[in-house]
Amino acid sequence: MRRDRLKRLEEKVMSGTAKGGITVFLSLILTCVCALAGGLFESARTAGSGWYMQMALNSSLDSLMSLYHRDAFEAYRLFLLEFEDEEGLKGEMEPYCRAYLEAAPFYPLREDKLTVCGLIRITDDQGIHFEKEVLDFMKFGVWAQEADSGALEEWSKTMREAEQVGEIAELYQENGRKILALEQAIDRIGDCLKRQKKYLEDADRALAQCRGGRFLSIASRLESELDRIPGLADAYEREADSLKRELAASEKKVKEKEKDLGAEALSLTEQETASYRSYTDTEGERQKAVAKTRERAAENKKILEAAVSKAREVQDYIDSWDSDDDDELDEEALWSQVSGILNRFRTDDSFEGGRVRDKKKMRVLETVSRMAGKDLLSICVPEGTKVSGAALDMRDLPSALVSVGSESYQMSAAVLQDVLAGALFTEYASRFFSSFRAEKEGKSQYEKEYFLNGARSERDNLKAAVNRLVAVREALNLLYLFRDSSKRNEARTLALAITGAAGIAPLTEVVTFFILTVWAFAESVEDVKVLMNGGRISLMKTQGEWKVSLSGLAESGKRIWDRAPDSGDGKGLDYDGWLRMFFLIQDRVQLRYRMMDVIQNKIREKQSGFRMEQCAYRVEAQWYGKGAWIPVQRTAGREY
Repeated sequence: MRRDRLKRLEEKVMSGTAKGGITVFLSLILTCVCALAGGLFESARTAGSGWYMQMALNSSLDSLMSLYHRDAFEAYRLFLLEFEDEEGLKGEMEPYCRAYLEAAPFYPLREDKLTVCGLIRITDDQGIHFEKEVLDFMKFGVWAQEADSGALEEWSKTMREAEQVGEIAELYQENGRKILALEQAIDRIGDCLKRQKKYLEDADRALAQCRGGRFLSIASRLESELDRIPGLADAYEREADSLKRELAASEKKVKEKEKDLGAEALSLTEQETASYRSYTDTEGERQKAVAKTRERAAENKKILEAAVSKAREVQDYIDSWDSDDDDELDEEALWSQVSGILNRFRTDDSFEGGRVRDKKKMRVLETVSRMAGKDLLSICVPEGTKVSGAALDMRDLPSALVSVGSESYQMSAAVLQDVLAGALFTEYASRFFSSFRAEKEGKSQYEKEYFLNGARSERDNLKAAVNRLVAVREALNLLYLFRDSSKRNEARTLALAITGAAGIAPLTEVVTFFILTVWAFAESVEDVKVLMNGGRISLMKTQGEWKVSLSGLAESGKRIWDRAPDSGDGKGLDYDGWLRMFFLIQDRVQLRYRMMDVIQNKIREKQSGFRMEQCAYRVEAQWYGKGAWIPVQRTAGREY
């Protein structure tokens, strides 16, 4: 039967009467269904390949980032991925990617290519990534908050203000020394005029006694004093011109710093420095007097030359007198002719008195003031302490990669909103690095001091830290003296003793300010001695905390620091606490890179070729390849 049906179907087909539309339709439907199923299958496999590739890439990056530098983490709690180049990173990742491909043959990948398409070094972007790692660690509760943002902001403001006041005080202290030099120039003119007056009296006496030889000898000395006046006047004018330029420059700098001073500090500073303007205002009349003294000296010299010439004629006449003559020689009448000429000599009392009475005390105070900015280590460091003479390895330092400003870090409004982050960063600097009072093992002993100065020599860094401490303490002590009326009166009393009760008011006020700055400096050195010996010093002092007496300073000078310092009263900040205060106002970029300098040098003690620049913070990779039919590409990134 089956064979018969097939035969009849064959005959129909051959005759063209058979119909296959339904079969063709069903075949096409089936083809479409199969194509759809195959497309969905391949699409699913492609999507799966993509996700699998993404997972493999993510895991490979995770594995790569797990190769962080162990020494850096153990010593500084930093995640640093050390590498040589991008090809090296790619070589580290490829084995992990291959392992994933071999484990999933269902997701084939042909002609694949792995590239590191993005790399951020820990030293990039002004070191912000380094700071982020530090803050991520510090925010995990390892830091006990000691102050709120308001207190930190107030401390930062006080420190910035102190640095500005310190610079202003240093400017005017130098101006004060120039004023004293100007007064000494006037004193030299006065001494010269005083000697002229004495020689003139001696010359008159010699003429009255008819002693011509003595007169000529005295006249020679008097002429020498007259010849000195132009040089002394020139020296005075140079000092006066230099003072005017310096004061103009100082006033300009003070104007620039006004924005960083609080209202009280600005008012006190202006009040004290106003005496300098008053002093220069009175200088115009004195310059005219000096010019007249020069003119009078020239006139007197002509008179003296005429008197000497006449005296020689008289002496020659007397020497040639013949005693056999009947007339008697009247020597008094002869020498009176010389006296008549000499009487036209006009003495000058303008500057005879001098302006600085107690020159000994003034010299003592000047000597102390000139020590500001000098090497104070021998005074401040405890006796018997050996200062490190090591030098830092300055090769390939991270700080050499950027241009870092030298001005103090200015806290903008945006930064003040995150002032606690700045405190965390400075706390990290305090906890993980060594200093003079917190030494650690290793070649470098004064790491925190390096943050402030950045010099190669450890001694230079310690010296700079000590000088900066002295300068800030001097400014804070000076502000205290400005507010303490009893101590200001004490300084004014000493100024009156130095200049004389009849001294002009502007000079007395200038000397008073100069004494206050020297007194504040002497107290600041004593403060730093306490800190270097392990004691504590309050930010702003009270009357009971003041140590240096003004009378002792004026008598002993720098010998006043020879005694051993006390340990303080336990209040305030210790040495490392004061360094933290400096970090709060330091240029943040500068602080970041100098920290990285120290970290690099520390790790190089074990690994000589280590470089922070060759440490990655973030790595981005791209993986491209062809699946069974469709290309696949994925990108991933990881950061610490």
